[in-house]
Amino acid sequence: MTLFLTLLLSFCAFVIVIWTLMHLRTPRFRMDRASFIKGLEDAITGQASESEWRALVAIPMRHDPELEKMRLKCLEIEEHESSDSPPYLFTEKGLEQLRQIRSKLLINTPNK
Repeated sequence: MTLFLTLLLSFCAFVIVIWTLMHLRTPRFRMDRASFIKGLEDAITGQASESEWRALVAIPMRHDPELEKMRLKCLEIEEHESSDSPPYLFTEKGLEQLRQIRSKLLINTPNK
């Protein structure tokens, strides 16, 4: 009887764990416009590290097509205007392009 009860409780625990794992969703990271603008400002002022910049432009933003276009422009700027002179990650031309992107986002961002 004890063996049967142990098996039954083990089976129930197993089913609960499997059911829980099936219904859990993977975490999703969605960058909003304010966070993206803050990241751009940090890069423009020389306060962003290489890893912070990578986090800013590495994740596709399918939830906001305009923000995705800006992210792709930032990747293009990174490809052509990277700088090796700390604390800035970009050349002056690249920083100016980032300022333009930031301005466009500020104009097109609805106030909440």
